[in-house]
Amino acid sequence: MEHVQYTNFRKKICLIFFLSILNSILLQAQSSIYKPGDIINIEGVNAIVYEVDESGTHGTAMSVKCLRAVKEMWCNDTKLGKLMPKTSNESNGLSNTQCIIEFAKSKKALSKFPVYEWCDNLGKDWYVPSLKELESFVNFWLGNEQEIDWDSEEEKEIDESTPYYKKINEAMINAGGIPFINGVFTSTVDDDGEVYVFWFNRHKHTWRFKKSSKTNLSKYYVGRAFHKF
Repeated sequence: MEHVQYTNFRKKICLIFFLSILNSILLQAQSSIYKPGDIINIEGVNAIVYEVDESGTHGTAMSVKCLRAVKEMWCNDTKLGKLMPKTSNESNGLSNTQCIIEFAKSKKALSKFPVYEWCDNLGKDWYVPSLKELESFVNFWLGNEQEIDWDSEEEKEIDESTPYYKKINEAMINAGGIPFINGVFTSTVDDDGEVYVFWFNRHKHTWRFKKSSKTNLSKYYVGRAFHKF
């Protein structure tokens, strides 16, 4: 009888020890603290963190790699381009992207939407940024703490005395990616069927947003994928 009690006691001790180790592992995994500029790996995809919450454990990151040198990557089929649902959400790129992917798959035509097919192939919940999300990344990329008139399409100068964007681009290159460059567009489409596009003039040290038709993007435009973590 004593032997049975001792055996049960040892089993309980082993179980408690195992649960303690498991809990420690889970807490360690959950306690990873990130800050803007860190490189994070999301299920095999390297991305650069550009915003985090107060806990430092949740935020948004952009893939260090991009889709480029693909003509009409938003949609390369004029007929489908007219039929696709409107993606006017300025704050939620994931919602916009999921809407397009669901539409494209329902038509068995995801390949007609190259940047969305690319996001889908990266893994779950990768998306083309909304207007506000792209603005937030640009603000991080510039290292700005000042108010910006985002509605103005005029060129805005960069303070070249503290070129923060060069540090960000270098971090992405070191992580095996492509620097943040011209032609990055949004999943947000306005009433005229145009997307918002970020442009940077490295010769004049200026940048601006302009608009372009979603079905008429040249190979010089760049698709970027974002992800919440």
